[in-house]
Amino acid sequence: MLSGVELIIAALIVFAGATVMGTLGFGFGLVVAPVFLLLLEPQETVVTVNGIITVLLILIMAQSYRHLRLLRLWPMAAGGLAAAPIGVLALSGADPTTLRITIILVIMALAVLNLTSIQLPMVQNRWVGGVVGFLTSLAITTLSIGGPLAALYVVARRWPHQEIRASLAFFFIVSYLAAFGLYARSGLVHQETMANIGMMVPSVVAGFGLATLLVRRINQRIFRYAVTGVIIGGSAALLGQEFVG
Repeated sequence: MLSGVELIIAALIVFAGATVMGTLGFGFGLVVAPVFLLLLEPQETVVTVNGIITVLLILIMAQSYRHLRLLRLWPMAAGGLAAAPIGVLALSGADPTTLRITIILVIMALAVLNLTSIQLPMVQNRWVGGVVGFLTSLAITTLSIGGPLAALYVVARRWPHQEIRASLAFFFIVSYLAAFGLYARSGLVHQETMANIGMMVPSVVAGFGLATLLVRRINQRIFRYAVTGVIIGGSAALLGQEFVG
């Protein structure tokens, strides 16, 4: 269980992650995972981070539900639910070193994809959302960092940033709740895990409060730059951590 200096560091990085995700609708894992991997084992990191994110997502959804367009999202949600059991099975049997390297490679691949600014006509087909939902849920249940894939998809569809924020929150709530229930049934959720999540709630609420102020002042252009910056920054942090380690 987190305590002392580790607890303070975790609380500060969760505050930062909650601010980013509360503003953009994704990015918590990118900000928090590099630090939590220094404090906890990879599997414990994934479960703990996903539990904290669920609390934040409920706050975001309560605030932005008016911008939600469910007819656009159900293929993504269905794909996400289908992938959750597979991701949990992969997490429970994953080698910690392999899991850590995979986290880095996935984030770097997503960062490169985002930098290319390639416009793919296929993203306008809503059925592609089912594939994106499946792959995103597989990544977040196994690695806790699948958010950028879904973010790249909805940004490519040119939705307004408030709608993107609400859409990502809804999709992630479905995926994370399904995953966390499966984590518990698989024996991956322990008393220490729940204690760590509970201690992070004040930081989540504080970060969400700051995000509420920021989201009212952000325009579409700044939003896109912020998405790119979060993906690149998270990638660099994890890659640097691996070299140092």
